[in-house]
Amino acid sequence: MNKGAVMTKGSATIYDVAELASVSIATVSRVINGGAHVRPEVRQRVDVAIRNLDFVPSSAARSLSGGKKFTIGLVYPLYENRAVFGSSSEEESYVLYTDAIIRGASVEAAKLGFSIYASAVRVGDASAGSLIHQLSGVVDGMILTDRVISDIGAMRFAKRLRAVHLSGLGAETFGATVRVDNESGMRELVAHLSTVHNVTDFGFFHGIESSQDAQARFDAFKAAVSEHRGTIRPENLLSGDFSMLRAEDEFEKRLSLGSPLPQALVCANDQMAFGAMHIMDRHNLRAPEDLIVTGFDDVAMSRTVGRGLTTIRQSVFELGAAAVDALVGLLDETVEKGSMITLPTSLVLRGTCGCLNEAAR
Repeated sequence: MNKGAVMTKGSATIYDVAELASVSIATVSRVINGGAHVRPEVRQRVDVAIRNLDFVPSSAARSLSGGKKFTIGLVYPLYENRAVFGSSSEEESYVLYTDAIIRGASVEAAKLGFSIYASAVRVGDASAGSLIHQLSGVVDGMILTDRVISDIGAMRFAKRLRAVHLSGLGAETFGATVRVDNESGMRELVAHLSTVHNVTDFGFFHGIESSQDAQARFDAFKAAVSEHRGTIRPENLLSGDFSMLRAEDEFEKRLSLGSPLPQALVCANDQMAFGAMHIMDRHNLRAPEDLIVTGFDDVAMSRTVGRGLTTIRQSVFELGAAAVDALVGLLDETVEKGSMITLPTSLVLRGTCGCLNEAAR
């Protein structure tokens, strides 16, 4: 750099920083990326030069260290029918579920010096694999949300690119799994309904069949009901596909049977609980007097609908952040391939089970 030249703000290059700090560009790159083996006094000189020059590292400059692009791909399912989630504020909260994952991932990625490329793929579309493969060429690693793909190892990029699967089964030998503790949440909920509200006759709203989260919640529910010697009549096993509108249709059909309702209807997500409660309103039924209703997720609407929805809380924002942490750990080899990270859940007690005090446990 010509020391007499006038430099506009933010126009400095990595070469200018290296010259001012009297180090190599490789050293500057290691400092930018937080690399080891840089003496403290050298790191300080580089930091001072960066501040004095108002230097903004580019992805190309940062990639000099370890060949990283410092970008992460995040792939989530696209639903063809917008009516599934676009007709009401309750159903839109399912979209906010994905949005919270993206926001959590973006915030954590920014802290670690990465950018997020988010992309939607149609579930079951034959071209989904090609789209994911195309994205894999411009990122360091991939985060795949529930239902995008069931087997990371089957993807063409698996052996050369690290991937984190949300809600997987922990069998991804080429990557890692980040999931929520569906099992503990369901056990705690069923135990509460059985011991506090004396529920013995249970119903269940199942989520999307291809969702591993949905299956894990159903399996845990059945095991917990059996443990507490409860019953599940076949007509009380409903499928709502995680959709409020689908749940409304299914619950309307259930009421038309004329047989007694269960004491409690446990739903695999909050949206299906909202759908059931809407139909209950149409038929002048109330929760919990006529039917206890519970959800899973604790979306914002759960706090305001009716007397408040009893549900199982998971932090979707933290799910996205933890996925980024796991992926960066895979890239830095501080997280082992095949690792499973399980985030905690907690039971939130509100009016639809008869517990008006949210803090009660």
